[in-house]
Amino acid sequence: MNELSGKDVDLQERVRLKTSQRTELYSLTPPFPKTNFLMEVSNACNHACIFCAHQKMKRKVRNIDKKLAFNILQQAYDLGTREVGFYATGEPFIVSDLDDYIREAKRIGYTYVYLTSNGALATPDKIRRVVDAGLDSIKFSINAPERKLYEFIHGRDDFDVVVEHLKYLGEYRRKSGKDYKIYVTGILTKYTEHMQDEYHKLFDHLCDQVVFKYVYNQGGYMPEIETYLRCEQDTAPRRKCNLPFDAISVTCEGYLSVENADYEDMLIVADLNKTSLKDGWYGEKMQDMRRRFMEDKLEGTLCDGCVHRCLKQGKPIIPELSDIDEYVFDDSLVKSRVEKFEKENPLVYVPMAVDIVHPGHINIINIASRYGRVMVGLFTDEAIQSYKNKPFMTYEQRKTVIQNVKGVTEVVPQLTKDYEDNLRKYKPKYMVHGTDWREGPLAEVRQKAIDILAEWGGSIIEPDYTEGVSSSKIKKEIKERG
Repeated sequence: MNELSGKDVDLQERVRLKTSQRTELYSLTPPFPKTNFLMEVSNACNHACIFCAHQKMKRKVRNIDKKLAFNILQQAYDLGTREVGFYATGEPFIVSDLDDYIREAKRIGYTYVYLTSNGALATPDKIRRVVDAGLDSIKFSINAPERKLYEFIHGRDDFDVVVEHLKYLGEYRRKSGKDYKIYVTGILTKYTEHMQDEYHKLFDHLCDQVVFKYVYNQGGYMPEIETYLRCEQDTAPRRKCNLPFDAISVTCEGYLSVENADYEDMLIVADLNKTSLKDGWYGEKMQDMRRRFMEDKLEGTLCDGCVHRCLKQGKPIIPELSDIDEYVFDDSLVKSRVEKFEKENPLVYVPMAVDIVHPGHINIINIASRYGRVMVGLFTDEAIQSYKNKPFMTYEQRKTVIQNVKGVTEVVPQLTKDYEDNLRKYKPKYMVHGTDWREGPLAEVRQKAIDILAEWGGSIIEPDYTEGVSSSKIKKEIKERG
């Protein structure tokens, strides 16, 4: 790992290293970073992602001073840094001369220069300019794999535009012969954590790698994520962070911050307009923050809430460099967006085996889609065999079929004939099931589902069973004909 850098390093590994246990780094004066240098060329953004503190930001919007930026680039290079990314809290393609920063970094000698963008402003002309300037990789942050969810999460209906720009990245690479990497990152929330297969289906052929990250309380500014957006699969009680020991984060004001998601300049440790990068990196303020991280004594800083996944009040490390005297928590924007989305797009749970897709299945899905976003609880092979014969197709094969049926938003495993676990896990507003379970051995299962849904105001929708067609009947006829 130490021998590799830039495009040689797997992107997922780069992500992992930011939060992994790396005892060799934990010192008041760690080695100056060779990688992990982010320069915020602008803190303006054209999107309003629901998990992002930018939507609440009170900090003045601006671009970095180019002369200062070039000077800091040279300082970092002289100290041994060989990689730089031009982004942080804002959208880099907002900057009209973005290619100048890339060109200067390559002139200085940086071996790996990269961008992260939401992709909406990455037009073909801008793509050509940054690539021709020497860009080594570009990553599109696409935080939902379908249009409706994308608009909810990004706050903009740009899904189709972003996909077209992603396609152009590949086309220009083939046409130009330039050797740059193309990545897609998905910040997973509770709405998308089960849609990783959909990501791969849509984007694997358009990029070199798709990488996922769990949503988290960015820099301590977004504790409401824990209430409204946190992934079910993300069970870690504490978030590890190596940024104070292995990352250079320069803001558009020319400040050195503890981390790159410092939306209100509350984690600033040095003003690089007045001091050198070396002095800032090894200065008293940064060393004090490293000590706090090593001793887990982060009280009074926003890092406390980020690391411990909760709301923690904090004050700026250097008060005169922030417009905020103390962080004031306000979750109203996120709360209202979530409530509006849930009201307009309630979750509809549809349990199915679908070993052989037939008109009855399509009928159920069509009805379910009228009520909201359809989650199919697909019976696993083991669940099916608990009450009837082994399915013809495996779970993965059946999943591939059903997730391509119009109207299906996502597919999750249904592990047993009892629906309780999934109902409590996903808390759908509705559950759709044919009338065939009103009598017989499934009647008790039905009543249990009704009682569970009633706990949060949910209900059962029971379209008439499609007469004359079923998977069992089709299988029987196939067998008789054979």
